[in-house]
Amino acid sequence: MKGAFITVSFAALAAALPQDGYITRVTTRVTPTPRTTTTCDLTICADYINSCGMGYGGCYPACPGLPTPTFTPPPCPTATQKPTKTTTKKPCQTICVDAVNECGIKYGGCYCSEEPFPYTKPPCPTTTKTKTTATPSPTPAGPRKCGGLQGLRCNKGEICIDDPKSPCGIAVDCLGICIVEQFCGGFAGFPCKTKGDVCIDDPRDNCDPKNGGADCGGLCVPEAWVY
Repeated sequence: MKGAFITVSFAALAAALPQDGYITRVTTRVTPTPRTTTTCDLTICADYINSCGMGYGGCYPACPGLPTPTFTPPPCPTATQKPTKTTTKKPCQTICVDAVNECGIKYGGCYCSEEPFPYTKPPCPTTTKTKTTATPSPTPAGPRKCGGLQGLRCNKGEICIDDPKSPCGIAVDCLGICIVEQFCGGFAGFPCKTKGDVCIDDPRDNCDPKNGGADCGGLCVPEAWVY
């Protein structure tokens, strides 16, 4: 006699199936064998799919009293990190540029010759009108002294610079003079706005007009304080 398929209750089969995973196919098959006390003629084949889409399962005898096997879902494959590519930059020639804008302000630096110039030209300082009451006027006796060992201070709105008539500067504890800061000279040759003022080299920077610094910025001071 050839093998035949029979219809069974799905609820009864579900009770004999594992409760994990997803069932994709349940097949019952009767195998015509001589009935004995040790032979089971009911077979269940179960196909499952785990959460990663991988199939698993198998067939087993499903007669009453026989144990139901447990099918363990296979583990999902772990994602492996792709090796990162290491790129090495080609050596490039370094260019150092010391630029000066039209107001005599220095800017620039060093950069790779294969890259665009990365430094931005700084803007020129804007001239602002100062109130007459806020601008201290020099006395006939000369400028106000500052610095020195006494640490003399200037009034608000003034700065302390080296005295043009002194052989030493405020950096070595010599007395300086107080002035109202007003930019002059530079690349554009800005003149002093106050009559009787002259433009002297700004002692606070490293630009020396007597040593190749033709575009050095300066400060305006009364002519009598210089000569």
